[in-house]
Amino acid sequence: MYNEVYLIFIMHKEALNLMKFWKRMIAAATTLCLMLSCFACGENTGIAMTIDGFDVRAGIYLYYVVNAYNDAISVMQENGEKFEDCKTTKDIKKIVNKVDINGVTAEQWIQNKAVEYCIEYVAIEREFDRLGLKLSGQDLADIDASLANTMTYFKAFFDETGIGEQSAKDVLTATMKENAIWEAYYGEGGSEGVKEEELYDFYKDNTLRLKYIEMPLKDGAGNLLKADGKAEIEKMAKDYMSRLEKKADDEADLMEEFDYLIEEHNAYVTSLSNAAVTTTDKNGSTVTTATTAKVTTDENGPTTTTTTTTTTASETTTTLTGSDETTGTTTTTTTAVTLGYDVDHEVTLAVSTSADADAEKEEADGTTTAPSYTPCQKVYEWAVDAKTKYNKPTLIKDDECYYIVMKMDIEDRMISSDLWSDSAKETVREKLYGDVFDEKIVEWTKQYTETRNEKAFKRYKVLNVDVVGYQEALLQSYYGFYGM
Repeated sequence: MYNEVYLIFIMHKEALNLMKFWKRMIAAATTLCLMLSCFACGENTGIAMTIDGFDVRAGIYLYYVVNAYNDAISVMQENGEKFEDCKTTKDIKKIVNKVDINGVTAEQWIQNKAVEYCIEYVAIEREFDRLGLKLSGQDLADIDASLANTMTYFKAFFDETGIGEQSAKDVLTATMKENAIWEAYYGEGGSEGVKEEELYDFYKDNTLRLKYIEMPLKDGAGNLLKADGKAEIEKMAKDYMSRLEKKADDEADLMEEFDYLIEEHNAYVTSLSNAAVTTTDKNGSTVTTATTAKVTTDENGPTTTTTTTTTTASETTTTLTGSDETTGTTTTTTTAVTLGYDVDHEVTLAVSTSADADAEKEEADGTTTAPSYTPCQKVYEWAVDAKTKYNKPTLIKDDECYYIVMKMDIEDRMISSDLWSDSAKETVREKLYGDVFDEKIVEWTKQYTETRNEKAFKRYKVLNVDVVGYQEALLQSYYGFYGM
């Protein structure tokens, strides 16, 4: 349960879309939903710490405690702790109580991490003032609207734990201020002098534009094809290539034919799944009658199929899914009016250096996690090769699948109404400078130290935060946001 709800937590953070770039978006959405104030603050415990003369209220500290608690759980999961069977906060606490992180108890680690967040909070306040920045009327209105929306879903949780709105509003305001600082440094006209040409070139050089047909070498039950079945798929692939080659002289005709073949092949794959018949033998095992295609080409060129059947027995039935689904860094798009043809079946893939990063990480920590590729490594390596020509369909054969793939010029779609939108620019800006900005913040924090109110730290037991109760409220806000 914990992992499922935590996944919703991540998805919700993305959906709230308060910031203009990815990492700031995560911080802003967390602000909306993790806002904790003090638990029935008593005398001399309303202020948790003082940083550079700035009194940090217990409510702000406890908000960051929840952030830190989730950080701690992530670290524990990376170190092998299992939370899948946790149903209640008590279940989670049992695990957390017995684990040390970096040589200290989980409780101490969470406290220290929350203090780091509080120091960052103060550093943002100080830098905002130093730059002479002001939040706009729209920013202030957004803060009020976001706070009201948060209270709609979290009021009961807040009331139960003595949560006040002012601490929530202060943290949300600080996040808005952080975004304003980012804009002052790296936004349009910012002091760091980031030019749109730089953003454009990065996107152009690090984004692939493709169409492809995925032709799994499997039958309708998900079993690898025998030699004759594989030969039929090869025949089909060659037929598709022949039809595309006939359209090579006209770009619009080529794109239209490729789209037609994608839809035709999807229909073929669906027919395989639909044709698979499932029964039960006398021993109670599932018996799947799978189809193997017979491919022919009529005199006008279109491919037609007939089917024969084979029978296999298994405990469960696996159904082959449609081949035009894309995941990971792949995104589908709509019609680009300037091109003269539809782009609905196109995908864009980010050129990733994650494989190199993963290799370095593996060397450092001894792990063996392999990088993933969309749709497969052979296609990816073909696509990133600078020698690969545009608008030239190519058949690529992988062990369990054939691909007919075509690379196209990304610049043809880099206009404001299509791929080169304002949000795309901000995504690139964040990718290029997000880590640099984070490093700036770390540098700012180095000049500050905290003076802790020990009474407050003793009073507010960080492991008593009702993590599951919070996440249940968060889940309700997710449902409300998406109308589920």
